[in-house]
Amino acid sequence: MTWSHPSGGPPQSSPSGPSGAERAAWERGGTTLFPAGRVADRVSTVLLLASGAVLTVLAVVIGIIAVVSAAASCDAAAGCSPGRFLGGAAIAAGGSFVIGVVTVVLAIGAWVRRRSSWWIAAIGFVLAIAVVTWGGVVFAEATDGSAAGSVTAAAASGPAEPTAG
Repeated sequence: MTWSHPSGGPPQSSPSGPSGAERAAWERGGTTLFPAGRVADRVSTVLLLASGAVLTVLAVVIGIIAVVSAAASCDAAAGCSPGRFLGGAAIAAGGSFVIGVVTVVLAIGAWVRRRSSWWIAAIGFVLAIAVVTWGGVVFAEATDGSAAGSVTAAAASGPAEPTAG
């Protein structure tokens, strides 16, 4: 690991090397991209951010496929609206993307301030899961609404009454 300090190298007050206090004071002023105690924090943050990115990509791909397949069987006679399908997919994919961008910005801000950032990425990942679930529920309600409408209409007509013969 390389340490840098604006005033040069470590203090060399004696031929045997710097004392422990001088060395510690010099190291406190040093900078590095990954401080020794922060490696686990950085790794866990990056893994959580990558998991959120994979979740977003999956939401986009599944959303596109689901909207195309659901809209193909949707027409005015069935009483469904392709806009609700698209809305559910947009909530899932768009919301996950926005949460991911905000999480990355906040995590990098924490890195610059030398703060712990794993909890930011964890909250962002949980929020992304919640938004994808919400979008899935909206999409499912759109598909169930069209099917439930036809089932409700059939059930409302009542059972067929036997005729006296």
